[in-house]
Amino acid sequence: MSLIVLSCLSSFEHKALPIHAPVMITADILQVRSGPGSSFSVIHQLQKGQKVGVIDRQGKWLFIQTTHYQGWIYEAYVKEIDFYTLTPQQQIDLSPGTFIIPSGASPYLQNKTIILDAGHGGKDKGATGTQGTYEKDLTLRTVLLLKTKLEQAGARVILTRKKDTYLHLSDRTLPSKSADAFISVHYNSVENKDLTGLMTYFYYKKQDSALTNAIHHSLVHHAKLQDKGQRFGDYYVLRENNRPSTLIELGFLSNKREEKYINSVTYQQSITTSIVRGLSNYFARH
Repeated sequence: MSLIVLSCLSSFEHKALPIHAPVMITADILQVRSGPGSSFSVIHQLQKGQKVGVIDRQGKWLFIQTTHYQGWIYEAYVKEIDFYTLTPQQQIDLSPGTFIIPSGASPYLQNKTIILDAGHGGKDKGATGTQGTYEKDLTLRTVLLLKTKLEQAGARVILTRKKDTYLHLSDRTLPSKSADAFISVHYNSVENKDLTGLMTYFYYKKQDSALTNAIHHSLVHHAKLQDKGQRFGDYYVLRENNRPSTLIELGFLSNKREEKYINSVTYQQSITTSIVRGLSNYFARH
């Protein structure tokens, strides 16, 4: 019997298993971890041949949930199962339930064009968390979930990147010329590992501050992170943008406890719904 011990990195540089796919474990023993990385603690072990349902992903890590436990497993040691080959009871047992928590249709978001910019990508990893989280992976995960919720609410969404690709800054702002709003998503990291919280940035006060304020207040109300405030930010994607724009920092990867929290499905659901609500509130007034 072999024990699978992982020392691997996270990326989107491969064909991804679809979210919601039931999978079978192919390793003799596969560790279930508390977060999407080999530095997170082991909370459970799976045996070869066991079947589990996948409800989220980040890089090469898959989030699974059963009635008894939930956690992250490494994708290389599973294979996808055809859902329709399962018995009716297995389909029920492996169904992830409601992964996308709907934000609901909004009359204020109907036909609005929103640009979502997942920070970093490709050779630019962005910040690296204390337990190995790559900012580029987490921003893409957030943006893909946010895109689904905005489209459910009636918006048209354009992504600056859909996978782990490197973009020049000028390419990020190029699609925004006719957009109704531009949101650049990031996660923070600093030398002081005690710092926590979220913050939002604007560049042009008249053009950007109302959008920033609406999203910021919605996030602070729902995200359960310390409010680090709204502030001026001299960032290219804001400065070289002629549409209402904001850059949001959704927590500190440099804080071990916060890194684990912001990786959680609960947090990702909360912040994406909060951003949808903030946008709806903004368009209700502008």
